[in-house]
Amino acid sequence: MQDVGAWGIDLTMPQSLLLALHLRDAAGLDPPTSPVLPDLPPLDPAVRPLRAAGGLAGLEAAGQQWASWWVEHFPGGADALTSILPPRYPGLTGRTELRGLAELGMDDAVTWCARAREIEKRVVARAPSALFETNLVTAVERQLGWRIRPFSLRIVVLPVAGTGHWDVVGQPVISLGLRADRDAYLAWLREQLVQIGRTRIARSEEQNT
Repeated sequence: MQDVGAWGIDLTMPQSLLLALHLRDAAGLDPPTSPVLPDLPPLDPAVRPLRAAGGLAGLEAAGQQWASWWVEHFPGGADALTSILPPRYPGLTGRTELRGLAELGMDDAVTWCARAREIEKRVVARAPSALFETNLVTAVERQLGWRIRPFSLRIVVLPVAGTGHWDVVGQPVISLGLRADRDAYLAWLREQLVQIGRTRIARSEEQNT
C-alpha cells in the first residue's frame, strides 16, 4: 500500500482469484463473460492441463458455475479465499462439477500460485516506487490546475498474458505484465488519476449548486 498524505494506492493480487483462474485454465473452462467477468487472457506462465481417467466431464456446467462463483466473490478477499479452499470448499456447495475439478486440481493450483508469487516479488522489486507515484500525483494536479481530493485507489493485479487492463464495474484490474512495464503502468495510472481528479471536482461542483 502506497499511502502518501491524503491519498493511497493499493496494488493487490488476490490468492482466491489466482486459484480460480488456474482452475479455469487447467480445466479448459469457457465461462460466459459479463460486466463483472471480462474475457481475461490465459495465465502467464501457462498452467498444466488437468488429467482424469476417462477425461474431464461436465465442463459446460462447470464453466457456468465458475462464472457465478467469480461474480459472487470478485474482487477477492478473505471470504473468497476460504470459499474455494479444501477440504470443505464452502463456496462450491451446489456447484458439483466445479467442485470435482477443484478437488482434482487444487494441489497444482497452489504450486502454481507459489511460483506466481515469486514472479510478483521480482516485478515489485523493479516497479516504480512510492516516489514515482507521488510525483505523478503532483504532475496530474499541475495538469488539472487543482489538488486532487483524498482518494484510495485499489488495483487488482492478475498474472494473465499481455499488458492489458480492464474496468470491472468500477474496479481497476491490470495484468502483471502491465505492472512490470514501468512506462506503460505509469501512463495507465496517470489516466486513472486524471479521471479521479475530474470526477471528484465535478461532484464537488454539483454539491455546491
